[in-house]
This record gives sequence, structure tokens and C-alpha cells, in this order.
Amino acid sequence: MGWNTIRLGITWAGAQTEAGDALNADFLRRLHAILDMTDASGLNVFLDNHGDMVGSANCGNGLPMWISQAASPKKIGKQLTTGLPYSLVMDVKDVGNYDHCGSNADMWAAHSGDPNYNLLNECCVAMNAGSNQPNLAFSELAQDTMNYIQKKGAGRDAFVKYMRLIAEAVADHPSVFALEPMNEPMSIKRGDMFDTWRAITESVNAVIPDLAVAVADVGEGGIIPSWLTKIDNVDISHDDIKWMQASKTTFYAWHWYGNPSSTADTIQNVKAIMKDWDVPSLLTEFMSCDIWHAVEDAGIGYSYWHYSAYCNTGANFGNKKVPDETFGACILGWGGGNPSKTCPRTALRGAEGDGLSEREKSFEKEKAIFPSYSEIVDIWSQHGKERSAELLSLA
Repeated sequence: MGWNTIRLGITWAGAQTEAGDALNADFLRRLHAILDMTDASGLNVFLDNHGDMVGSANCGNGLPMWISQAASPKKIGKQLTTGLPYSLVMDVKDVGNYDHCGSNADMWAAHSGDPNYNLLNECCVAMNAGSNQPNLAFSELAQDTMNYIQKKGAGRDAFVKYMRLIAEAVADHPSVFALEPMNEPMSIKRGDMFDTWRAITESVNAVIPDLAVAVADVGEGGIIPSWLTKIDNVDISHDDIKWMQASKTTFYAWHWYGNPSSTADTIQNVKAIMKDWDVPSLLTEFMSCDIWHAVEDAGIGYSYWHYSAYCNTGANFGNKKVPDETFGACILGWGGGNPSKTCPRTALRGAEGDGLSEREKSFEKEKAIFPSYSEIVDIWSQHGKERSAELLSLA
């Protein structure tokens, strides 16, 4: 049957390279050119404000440099460090090739403040040599940036404004049916996070009333224990829960890269959220056939992950001059996936021909943030259990 839907990246760092009330003209030209084609072809589009490991300033990609500069100006161009509790399990010092720069302040400072710092600074280049580096997302700079765009104030206002500008730009393109405000949000501040999803949804729905808008949980993984949804959803406010239950446009977006290892447990977690928040869900990233079959059986929508590799930056392309001779980042595990992916029912994980190519297996391993990342969720989940016990003692 072929494709009927694409998840189209609209990375903030590329769409709005400076603060203001407008999107970059070149970005808009490319966006309209693509959407004109999808309008004509009948392809459905959901827009993905994609990023990995937060933003350019902390050697990731997604959030623009000017946002991190506003969030944490004293940490720009400085050695990346990790604070508690994240340093217990996700210390940036454990990233491969971190020692290439170590404590050399001059090396970290090179290209400080440049929007392409993640591509130009040799500390970033060394750490991003071909694989996804989740520990970058929990550096102090990265978390300062996440807190800035999620807490009420100028940072959240800028984030909401960007999403509204996107909605205004695509309002006349009927192929666009949904928006994912942030790929894999790397924060455990769920209260602020869901306040932000609400503010974005209300803003973009004022422009396009029937545009579906995603809410996503910690890291966008389907790893939230189902029991946790029974405890006032920990730090998510009653008002936000009631808002989701009443919303006609909200859906729950999630990813699966082997954690929880049981697809049955994953589906149980997702269904608990769907029931308690009264929202549909959409699996917006995966690579393995076993979850493909599981969501089909559960009646949940899905979109296979194929990172498009539309880039020519880095050693694989001869180290062309950034940004004059290049486009795209080609960092953090780029180039994975298979655009012709199929999953016959015989293709099961662990069986011969389990539906994962060698490149997909490698990419899924790189994306498997969650063996250690889930330990952070466990810390946060323990807080939920303690709160539950406290609530029960007061009942």
C-alpha cells in the first residue's frame, strides 16, 4: 500500500535562527515547497519539532543557540558538566570522546555562541562521532535550557510563539493534520512540561482549530509505569489533566526502542494513559516489527522511524566547510532506518530475520537511551510511590 503519512521535521534551530516574530525566509520557502507536494499527492503530514539532546549549545540539536544563551548565558562555550540527580546515572563525562577536550577551556570556548557550535566545535564533533549521546541532554546547560522553555516566562513564551508561527505558516496546507511540539523532551519536570503542551495547543488551535497536537511524557518513551497514572499523575496538575480529558485535538505521542522490553507492558502503559487522560495515542518512532504488530493488534496508530540522512556534514562527506558548503547536521545517529520497511507477521524479534536490518539494530542500540535513562525515571517514580504512601496515610 505504500506510505500514507510522513513525519516532517521543523527543527526550531533552523526555522528561527534569531529571536523575533518571524520564521526564516529560506525555511518557509522549503516548507511550502514540500507541503505543496504533499497537498497534491494526498500524503498526510504531521510536523515534528525535532531535536536530539536538547540544543546546539550543548552539542545536541533542536533548540536554537539564542534560547540557550537566554537560559544560561554563563555556561555558553564552557565545559559541559552534569549536576545531581542526573550525574548519578547520566553524567556527560561518560560520553564517548568527552576526554578529547576534558577540562581544556580554550577548546570548549572555540566558536562559542555560534548557531552551528554543535558542528564547528571540536569537543562536540568528537562526542558526536557517529552515535546518539543521551548524556548530553542532562548536562547543566541542557537542563537549564529545558527549564527555561517550560517554566512560565519569556522562554515558554518564545516556544509557544514559534509553534504559533508554524501554525500560521501551514494553515493553508490541508495535508498537515498534526503537530509534535518537541521530539523526546529531555526533562523530568512534568508539571511545567504539560503546562507548556497546553499553552502550545491552545495557541495553535486558535489558528487551526482542528490541528491535532501531541503531548509527550519524559523522553517520549512508553516507560511510565501504569500504576503511576493512578497517583494524580505525580506532578501534572489537575487542571492539565482535565484539559486533556476535555480536549478534542490532543493526542499522546510516544516512542519505542526496546524499553520496556515487553511490548505487552508497553501497550499496557500506553493504554492506561489513553484511558485516564481520555486521549488517542500515536507511536511516532520505532524500528522493530514486534511493536509494529503489537500496536496494530491494540488499534494504535504508528509511524516507522526513518531518519532521512538529508545532510552532507562531517567526516563522511569530506569535512566540508560549515555552514557554507553543507546542510543538515549528520550527528547523533543520523542515517538509520529503511524507507521500504515492511513487517510480515513472521518477522518477530529474536527470530531469524526479525525485521531489523544490521543498520537498524545499530541505530536502535544507539537510541536505547532508556537502560540508564530509565534509572532516572525510577528515581522520579520512587518519588511518586512515596507521595502515594503519603496521600494514603492522610486518607
